[in-house]
Amino acid sequence: MNVFTQSIRFWETLHHLTNKEGMRLVHLNEQEEVAWIEDDRREPYHLIRLSRKNYDWSNELKGDIHKAFDQANKVRKRLGLRQANISNIILSYNVPVDDFEQLTSQPLPLTSGGKKQFRTILIPLEELKHKIFPLATEWQLQDMPPYMDEAYIESSEQEDHIISTLKTAVKKSIKQREEKEKNLLLYGKARLTFLLLGTIILFYAWIEMNGSSMNTLDLVRFGAKFDPFILAGEWWRFISAMFIHIGIVHLMMNSLALFYLGSAVEKIFGTKRFFVIYFLAGLLGSIASFVFNDNVSAGASGAIFGCFGALLYFGLIHKRLFFRTMGMNVIVILAINLSFGFIVPMVDNGAHIGGLIGGFAASAIVGLPGQTERTIKLPAFLVTALSMVILLWVGFSQSGYSEQTALVYYQMAVEAIEEEAFDEAHGYLTEFLKGEDYITQERLAVDGRFLLSYVQIRQGDLVEAEANLIYVVNEVPDFHEAHYYLAHIYFDQGEYNRAFESAREALEAAPENDDYQQLYSEMEKYKGD
Repeated sequence: MNVFTQSIRFWETLHHLTNKEGMRLVHLNEQEEVAWIEDDRREPYHLIRLSRKNYDWSNELKGDIHKAFDQANKVRKRLGLRQANISNIILSYNVPVDDFEQLTSQPLPLTSGGKKQFRTILIPLEELKHKIFPLATEWQLQDMPPYMDEAYIESSEQEDHIISTLKTAVKKSIKQREEKEKNLLLYGKARLTFLLLGTIILFYAWIEMNGSSMNTLDLVRFGAKFDPFILAGEWWRFISAMFIHIGIVHLMMNSLALFYLGSAVEKIFGTKRFFVIYFLAGLLGSIASFVFNDNVSAGASGAIFGCFGALLYFGLIHKRLFFRTMGMNVIVILAINLSFGFIVPMVDNGAHIGGLIGGFAASAIVGLPGQTERTIKLPAFLVTALSMVILLWVGFSQSGYSEQTALVYYQMAVEAIEEEAFDEAHGYLTEFLKGEDYITQERLAVDGRFLLSYVQIRQGDLVEAEANLIYVVNEVPDFHEAHYYLAHIYFDQGEYNRAFESAREALEAAPENDDYQQLYSEMEKYKGD
């Protein structure tokens, strides 16, 4: 047995582990014939260092073991496998002439069940087939390496050709694996992502040209999610809200997130699957927001969190590839965004979490390209459908009135008044006062009645306006604006003494107001009539 035979055995073993068994070659030094192999076929993952060495003395073996141990820690760290066990397998033609057994382990399966173990197994070539068998059992190899007959190698006189052929086969298997992993990450092209981005930007421009995306009334007019309107039958807001954004900062943040996350998911899943993932995640996010958030909400955040869910599903199926490429970045960014949602009250975390779950569920339903396993698809579909039905049932069982919805009605009424859309403002204030019992903020209900009286005056309904203004001054006697408008109503009705008294109340509450001073002077002329 010569050095060529030893080299052939190294390449035969390496070829079998990487090509036939599907292990991943992490690093290869062709000249020294040292290879690092990751067995990522199943958990727990472990690393194999395969090398061809010859030793005269045990000190040489000891030095090589120390070197391999240091390298092992670096490889563990680089691969994110800090707890992985490492088998340092040395194929040797010459074993040390002095005592070396205490430096090595026997090729028997690990039984301790520990982590971060490092062991060295020195295998003399004449014992290779015998000693590789327990390792094949431990590593759960499909077959034993089909080593060529030693007599054939020595008689063929083509050792260089055999080694070259094995090297080529190993490199081919490496390239095939890289191509396979590349295809998993780059299955499709990001066509729909850019179409969605364009649509979102056009929606924003449309709203800004016809109003303001920072205006609550305009957001609701253009299709933002608002629970009472959905309860009234406007179910399409579950979808339209996905394309509306509140201000330029919100638009830019979501557009940037969609560009990166959407592109990644569409490339992995393909356009058709991405379509299902995006819209199902966005829909489930909107429904979750409908159940758990009474505020006006809008944005693609639910669908974007669905992209996070899709990437997590990919990580579940291809764990090692996921963590070697994007895994920790995805998890850290997701954790930051979810934490931010719990800390900042205005963030719609219901939509975020609903979208995250929806994206994961949708990914399980459509599956990854080439994923033939169907056992999970039907249960995923049934669970998702049932969850949506339950959420919708809970959502449509709501009364539609809460302090938050009342505040939204109030804000929309104020903005409608600014636009002089008095009929619209009247409707919002009426709905606001229906939720009066839910309001905890002092004077807000009184302010709402005052605004309603102002709208009624502009509509010519002085009788109702008078009743509301009397309610306001009874609740808040120094509400000078209410006294001011009451003075005008009484004057128009010919009740000049009452008009004078209301003008006096307004002036006493705000003596520096020029309008009140002028009104009081005018009312004095009619006093006693």
